[in-house]
Amino acid sequence: MSRRPNLLFVFSDQHRKCSLGCYGDHRVQTPNLDRLAADGIRFDHCISNSPLCVPMRGSLLTGRYAWNHGALTNDLPIRTDISGVGDWLEGAGYHTGYIGKWHLGGIPRDKAIPVGERLGFSEWKVAECNHLYDRGYYFDEENRRHEMTRFQSVEETDLALDFIRRNSGREVSWALFLSWSPPHEPFDAVPPEFLELYEPATLELRANVPSEISDAARRWLQGYYGLITLLDRQFGRLRETVERLGIADDTLIVYTSDHGDLLGSHGFRDKQLPHEEAIAVPLLAAWPGHWGSGSVCDALIGLVDLPVTLAALLGIEYPECDGRNLAEVFRNPAAQVTGSRLIYDLIPCHQAEDRGGCEWIGLRTGRYTFARDGEGKTTVLFDNFADPCQLRNLAGMPEAAALERRLHRELDRELSAAGYRFRPWRRMVREDGYVADWNASQRYFKREELKS
Repeated sequence: MSRRPNLLFVFSDQHRKCSLGCYGDHRVQTPNLDRLAADGIRFDHCISNSPLCVPMRGSLLTGRYAWNHGALTNDLPIRTDISGVGDWLEGAGYHTGYIGKWHLGGIPRDKAIPVGERLGFSEWKVAECNHLYDRGYYFDEENRRHEMTRFQSVEETDLALDFIRRNSGREVSWALFLSWSPPHEPFDAVPPEFLELYEPATLELRANVPSEISDAARRWLQGYYGLITLLDRQFGRLRETVERLGIADDTLIVYTSDHGDLLGSHGFRDKQLPHEEAIAVPLLAAWPGHWGSGSVCDALIGLVDLPVTLAALLGIEYPECDGRNLAEVFRNPAAQVTGSRLIYDLIPCHQAEDRGGCEWIGLRTGRYTFARDGEGKTTVLFDNFADPCQLRNLAGMPEAAALERRLHRELDRELSAAGYRFRPWRRMVREDGYVADWNASQRYFKREELKS
């Protein structure tokens, strides 16, 4: 069998699709990511199934929904008795590496991750979760801690470049997962050279940002853009090295993010809501000689689909998962894909807890965004064709009653197929045996525990 291609999988934290040049935002400076889109495929409808770091990262690395990988919400640990994409790649003869943010080991956030909890990855330069970007660190394969002296994402990129250079001369193929923590806030840590690229007064907000917070939203957007441009420059370093080593034709490169950020849309910050700013993420992929340049794919794809899809593209075996094999749309971006994608937030943690949020589960179809709470009440129904900024919630409106009933039935079918029974979060945590992990996390963050 001929040598399999290398895989460079890069994903950031909290990068929404609408804040990238190739998706139409011409104020943010992202020439390197835009070039990736021009050289490969831009997926216009990639959905974060669970717009929160931990559950989505677990799905992105295992192809399983959160109730099947166990990391239901932030700072709950992923199951250690299941395999992940690192295991699949290693089993197929790849040399694997993981660099950057992990956030699947539970609390405390500065812990080292034991070998048996790394989902199969071999080389290891990881921080569980650190957003103090000027005080970065990582643990290596032997769980030795290394302090960083420069901005965290820059040094993580240095480590990635070292991995690529060392392993590109080997007979076996390599697969590297590079996980950057920005553009997740804090925005006061943005290096001045990137912050100064953007003047808040000139920045255009989305139409769904309330006017009363527009000044604050522009300051948030300035920092967000600065971090995105910093990452774009690091991405340029990666591609330049791949090209200089002469391995571009033998390397599949992917860029995406775990979820987005509302940044003031609908009056909210952060994530854990079914709005497009939180669930719609970039997905760009290039593999010279295997698909055309500048392709655009309209198919609806969920991040949970990516592990099995990548495995299929690379020709490696994978176990039965919740994710769907959508390799066809990579090979032929015009291919038709039917069906909707599940979206959910099982437990309203941290910011969602503070704003009084509730659990929700729903669907992103080709046209509609629909969600209901644990009691079965519709919370959100948007027509994304007629109302792209989601300014009019149709939930409970008489004219949308038939549509609402149809989407409830469709969601019931999806949940039945997934083998999941959605309930109010406190009941779910008690019934499914998560009280101890949940309360440990709550104690760590000095929050109210759940009585068993």
